[in-house]
Amino acid sequence: MLAGMATPAMAQSRPEFVSLQRIGAVVYKPDSGPAPHIAFLVAHRTADNLDASPCTELSKRGFAVVCFNTRFVNNETYVDWEKTPLDVKAAVDYARTIPGITKVILLGHSGGGALMTFYQAVAEKGIAHCQGANKLSQCTDELAGLKPADGMLLAEVHPGNGAQALRGINPSLSIVNGKVVVDPALDPFDPKNGYNPDGASRYAMEFRNRYYAAQSRVMNAQIAQVQALEARIKHGEHTFPDDDIVLVPFSEQAGAARLDQMDPSIPEIMSTTQPRKFLKNDGTIVTQIVKSVEQAHPLQAKINRTFLGGTKVLTIRSYLSTNAIRSTNSNDGIDHCSANNSTVCDVTAITVPTLIAAMGAYHLLRDEEIMFERIAAKDKDYVVIEGATLQYTGCRPCETTPGQYANAEKNFFDYVQKWANARF
Repeated sequence: MLAGMATPAMAQSRPEFVSLQRIGAVVYKPDSGPAPHIAFLVAHRTADNLDASPCTELSKRGFAVVCFNTRFVNNETYVDWEKTPLDVKAAVDYARTIPGITKVILLGHSGGGALMTFYQAVAEKGIAHCQGANKLSQCTDELAGLKPADGMLLAEVHPGNGAQALRGINPSLSIVNGKVVVDPALDPFDPKNGYNPDGASRYAMEFRNRYYAAQSRVMNAQIAQVQALEARIKHGEHTFPDDDIVLVPFSEQAGAARLDQMDPSIPEIMSTTQPRKFLKNDGTIVTQIVKSVEQAHPLQAKINRTFLGGTKVLTIRSYLSTNAIRSTNSNDGIDHCSANNSTVCDVTAITVPTLIAAMGAYHLLRDEEIMFERIAAKDKDYVVIEGATLQYTGCRPCETTPGQYANAEKNFFDYVQKWANARF
């Protein structure tokens, strides 16, 4: 329910701030032209999205855009994942009250992908989608009766925070008696295993397979420890009656130990497996196997062991509901539906028209291709934007000639405009 509206702020399309129950939102509309009948909704699990680039870029292209934050904005520690669909619900319900709006499209970007697909999956399939003995955390009946959106735009979305956390683990490190112990056979920052401190590393398939399996062993052990702590709380055997801190060292933060961050040539992550639509910088579209042009990040070695760059401070609830997933290996052995924060699981329940747009200078090409393969929607599209980074803009350090990827952002939003107008 709309609680109030403030005066317009200074911006290209005179955005209006609104308060939707417990969340804040900003509504962007075109400055001129016909009144929009399509509204895009833009949000992320924790990031502030009130002035994200889709807010202005899509409104300039004739759409209404509701950019909002969840109740957990800038607060990863206390995320209660199964509460987040209620914030999306507030935005969806409000968007349908905007005069002239007949269609609502959920736009998920990066971690916003799991947010939007979770809402849509539960809205389409009901609460059975987020309940079951296999789930690390359960939703409640408060998610019953969500109204589905009319379409989905997944723009450089990852497979889920649990999967991201799994792939960011450095399984060679452990803490024994307060000291860090390194297993050299699994150390991704050891030149003997393929690490290059001055450029792109090259890890052999044998090492990668051992590494992926070891990452799963570490997370499965973490899950068991946290669940044991959760059980003690339930039985009144712990210091606190409700929750507690969970510290996750050497994990998925700025210093994530993802092998593809050091070795961009890894095909099982950095490349499509089939020829796909490839939107080139000159605006033409070809169909081909697409490989990411993202550069290597050898400095992960310096960040990974730090507290600020390599450690997550969570709670039992935020760990189990948002940052954990079961697996046998971190590559193709992930039990995606063991977590409710899982884009890959959610898409299997989504039937509305969906566009999946991958950025060609980032490391999610194969993940998004898997989403495209598994989504239940019959009207589905998958396109890779040449040279685009996570934030849609062209990757300048990736260029071999100046301006090689200069049109990435424009090409992406122009493609979205045509896709949406053709369907809705």
